[in-house]
Amino acid sequence: MKEQEVKKRHAIGEDSNQWESDMKEMKQWADEARKKEAVKSSEPKPSASKRKPLPKAQNKETPKTQPKESNQVKQTAVKASEPKKASAPRAVKSSTATSKKTRPAVKKTVKNKNDAPKKPNYLLWVTIIIIAIPCLILMYIFIGSRESSSTPVEGTRFKNALDPKITEEDLNALESSLKLDGAEAIEINLKSATLRININAKDDLSQKAIKKLITDTYKKVDEKLPVKTYFTNKENGDKVVKMYDLEISAYNYIPEKEEDKKGQIHLSRVKNSSAEKPVDDVLSSPKDKQSAEEILNPDTSNPPTNDNKGKTEGE
Repeated sequence: MKEQEVKKRHAIGEDSNQWESDMKEMKQWADEARKKEAVKSSEPKPSASKRKPLPKAQNKETPKTQPKESNQVKQTAVKASEPKKASAPRAVKSSTATSKKTRPAVKKTVKNKNDAPKKPNYLLWVTIIIIAIPCLILMYIFIGSRESSSTPVEGTRFKNALDPKITEEDLNALESSLKLDGAEAIEINLKSATLRININAKDDLSQKAIKKLITDTYKKVDEKLPVKTYFTNKENGDKVVKMYDLEISAYNYIPEKEEDKKGQIHLSRVKNSSAEKPVDDVLSSPKDKQSAEEILNPDTSNPPTNDNKGKTEGE
């Protein structure tokens, strides 16, 4: 009330002295109010045990005097708490029930996946084998060729052939027996299943004398290495055993100039294993002189031209 009166006076516009006196009074009122609050706060509060209970009449009347709104709030709070208590176990039961139902199903599916036999991928294995076979063959060829690169390759041309074989001892015995008059040097070699005997006769020997040297050599070979045994094929059941070939050649000299070719004499005797008799030949004189002359001395005076070529191409 005092504050309202002060405000009214201020609103009316009283003197400033009066306003100052009023402000002093308000400060005094504020100080007194603060002192009273400090005294109240310093006083000890009664404990809960010392509080006196309300009389029974008042306890009975309190629920009647309470407003309806508080009763409604309590009822709603009770209702809200009750369904929560009831719904919580139901939700737990439903979740546990569903988990119990679904867990065995999941375990079964896992077991079926792990226990089910896996089907082998035949196509993959077939492709791997198809690719691996040529690779292994190439590796085998490469390794084999690398290992045998330093050794010569021997053919099997004489498999199941040359029976009996001519040994080094046989060749040495034959060479020692070939001591003929009129022969300056005799050379013997055995290569590719062919026994070759080359006789270098004296330069002044005639063709008959050289021919006699060849026949005498053939007889010596037949004595040491029978022709029917070593130089003639044999029949062994259904198979044919191939044997050695024999070549004997004799010459008086080797010409160094064109003029010396006319006096050269070169004879030969060849006995193939497939032939029954030997064949004599004169290598220094051609059998067909005209053909030999055309080959050895061709006519270069009339060379072929393009016109001649065009005529002969269509024929």
